[in-house]
Amino acid sequence: MISMKTFLTLTAAMVISLGIVSFNTHADVVISGTRIVYPQQAKDVSVRLENRGERPLLVQIWLDDGRDNTNPQELKLPFILTPPVSRMDAKRGQTIRITYLGDALPQDRETLYWFNMLEIPPKSASNQNQNLLQLAFRTRIKMFYRPAGLNGDPGLAAQTLRWNLVEESGGVKVNVINESPYFVSLSSAALKTNNQSYRIITETLPPKSTNSLAVKDLTQAPANAKVLYNAINDYGGTIKSEFEMGSP
Repeated sequence: MISMKTFLTLTAAMVISLGIVSFNTHADVVISGTRIVYPQQAKDVSVRLENRGERPLLVQIWLDDGRDNTNPQELKLPFILTPPVSRMDAKRGQTIRITYLGDALPQDRETLYWFNMLEIPPKSASNQNQNLLQLAFRTRIKMFYRPAGLNGDPGLAAQTLRWNLVEESGGVKVNVINESPYFVSLSSAALKTNNQSYRIITETLPPKSTNSLAVKDLTQAPANAKVLYNAINDYGGTIKSEFEMGSP
């Protein structure tokens, strides 16, 4: 197995020789989907990888719980991923199987993990006498563990968010309340007032939480405003919603 210490020294995991440089600047392996949902009742879930490049690659996969620079062997997460390391020939695919080990996790809300894929290119036999920069590309997407019997519809969770304005000395923020048991992944949000639009700095909203989000370039809370926001559903699609609110 490739040393994880080597991989996690740099997020992009680069092997560098100084001098004249030759390198490939894009990842070849594609993950089927932008997020993974693991229902509690499932025996396992599968993730499909595809090597769309012109050369064989070594691929290593693991999960983390948000500590993205920690050696996976130290995390002790309740999942097994197989195979953890595989060779992928050009124009071929690979199925990764994720299996839940049954350890205790919260049953009243989702738990967030991250699926990591590191793609290692082979050394080029034709460039033995050249200085070479090789990039090992790391891709990281969300994985939601979803207990059985949660209230509500995960596809409608974004539409149940409640927003209110908070005026502070440093500017205006919005509090957004997610009372659902599901994570809501915001991709964009804007505060609309008096024909003006102000961008809201978005993030993923945990279940049963209140989150304070900054509003760019707004120094005073308006009397009336509307929030227009987009969230990402289980399939990577966009859910468009809006919320009317008054002054703080």
